[in-house]
Amino acid sequence: MANSRVPGVTTPPAGGSAPGPARTPGTLGYNDHGDPNVTTHLGDTPGPVGRLDAGDKTLAKPGAKGITGAPGTVAASASGAPLAVGADKVAAVKDPKVWGDWTPPAGYETLYKLLKQNEGNIPYMYLDSKNLVTVGIGTYLKTDADATALTFYHRKTLVAATAAEIKTAYAAVAAAAPDKEKFPHGKKASAYETTTDLEMTPTDIGTRWLADVKAFQALLPSYFTGFASYPADAQQALTDIAYQYGASGASKADKGALKKAANEGDWGAAADCTDDLEGSDDRNAARKALFQAAAKVAPLKPKAVPPKK
Repeated sequence: MANSRVPGVTTPPAGGSAPGPARTPGTLGYNDHGDPNVTTHLGDTPGPVGRLDAGDKTLAKPGAKGITGAPGTVAASASGAPLAVGADKVAAVKDPKVWGDWTPPAGYETLYKLLKQNEGNIPYMYLDSKNLVTVGIGTYLKTDADATALTFYHRKTLVAATAAEIKTAYAAVAAAAPDKEKFPHGKKASAYETTTDLEMTPTDIGTRWLADVKAFQALLPSYFTGFASYPADAQQALTDIAYQYGASGASKADKGALKKAANEGDWGAAADCTDDLEGSDDRNAARKALFQAAAKVAPLKPKAVPPKK
């Protein structure tokens, strides 16, 4: 417990004249909680004593080169999870190596940008337009078990959430479904930001997004038999459509006209199929542009004319 010990005699700190906490030959040294004669001036943390506390094995410790961590910095546990190390009621600083932007692998940049713009990039659980629990870049969480398969951290402390905490957060978001008459298209994701304090890191969101995209791309050849040989732009447009509709739904888009166009390699016709697809005008315009780019790379070959008899 912070500030729970009786202070010893104050003495001037090294190199200064202002009085400070007593220096005694404790197990750790200056301002040492191992010495019962001095006050422990430490912030509240998950450990039994407090910030930079030798009694808390998950936090930064005094070392040969001084304290390995300072108020407001981030330490890591043995498992590598980012942990809060800071004064009382002060939010931990997010380590940019953990919380900085995620970069998609080569070949996925355009699709990543397109899906982020249209699905959003939300670090906390929220309800989408159909009141389905969602997180990250449109990742649907059908059950709380799907949520516990992901890694979440508490927003202020950056301590990893337990499975029980994730399930509680999932239930809270699911229970926050708005009235369908008042909000026929659901609420904005930002409406759920304070429903829980759990968030995912950008890297975890990006990694899950990439796995989802690859899963859709693995399914698409079952509905578009030539998918592997399609121009890259056409593949990305179809992947985006599948991300919204599902792979089966993509094959039925525009009453099957999209699949017919793809089977014939008619990317100009595929571009025309995007006009009435579900989604924003900007999203459909981006899809059309991808199909039009594919048409330039692989123009439709004229049909062979049967010889005259």
